Amino acid sequence: MLQKKYISKGFIYICAYILISALSHVFVNHTTRSIAPIVTLFYSSIFTIVFFLILNSRELTKNIVLIKKNKKLILWLNLLNAIIWFVIFFSLKVLSPAVFACLFLGAIPMNLFIFELRKSKASNKSNFITAILLVTMFILMLALVYQDISMENSFQIVKYAAIVISIGGVVAAFIMNISKELAIKNLSASLVVSLRFYGLLLISLVIVLVNPSQLLVKPTVLIEIFMLALISMALPLFLLQKSLKTLSPFYASILITAIPVLTYSLQLITGYYSFSASKLAITLLFSLTLIILAYLKKQKTVYKKLKKI
Repeated sequence: MLQKKYISKGFIYICAYILISALSHVFVNHTTRSIAPIVTLFYSSIFTIVFFLILNSRELTKNIVLIKKNKKLILWLNLLNAIIWFVIFFSLKVLSPAVFACLFLGAIPMNLFIFELRKSKASNKSNFITAILLVTMFILMLALVYQDISMENSFQIVKYAAIVISIGGVVAAFIMNISKELAIKNLSASLVVSLRFYGLLLISLVIVLVNPSQLLVKPTVLIEIFMLALISMALPLFLLQKSLKTLSPFYASILITAIPVLTYSLQLITGYYSFSASKLAITLLFSLTLIILAYLKKQKTVYKKLKKI
């Protein structure tokens, strides 16, 4: 019963992460069109670190001990986190939120599946079905992206799409595995999130110092970046880290592919996209594939737990 309660909590956290991330992609896309991505990254990382330092101040001694024990994982997390946020912010300056979400989130479960294939105890049939469903989902995502390509912007979209898939998807998969390890080692979600932004802060600072005048921004811009840091970095990553306490990275990565559907719906409601029957059909097919895959992986998890009992 206790295990079931924890799994339910993990599912609630991941659902909250999905909803906020869909909003986040739209917000980042809007912000990076008016503020340089490197400036946004620099100030956002500061705001996120300070926010969680205040939140974790009561457990300073305990956290220092945990950091020392896990410094190698934390260093890797910082490096990979810096890479992923550069990919996200610079890609969203060019790609629409729905297109970015399709490419990025479609690549993560495929990479995690490949990483875990060697140590998988599932049957060949089960792995084959999972692979087919993952490939189907990714093809449907690419079909949705294709709807947005025109002769004028095709090169830019293809270039950033390749970066998002080849770098973003792989790095994000590694980050989820490291985050899971840190969650198992009892590092709190707020501590893990706060620790992962120091690398991003240092790298963005070095780049910004090449042109220091970029640091001079209006107070209204700082407020916008602060809100962006909370909505796009602090809160979603906190929720994702909390969910990884009980959910496997692969299962979580399957569930978060619902974000492109929500992002596309938001952009449809806000008038960014006009209604398209083909896009709706692709979105519905993708949603159906996602539901089937999530159901199969959930059933497999439940079966394993019952077998242990």
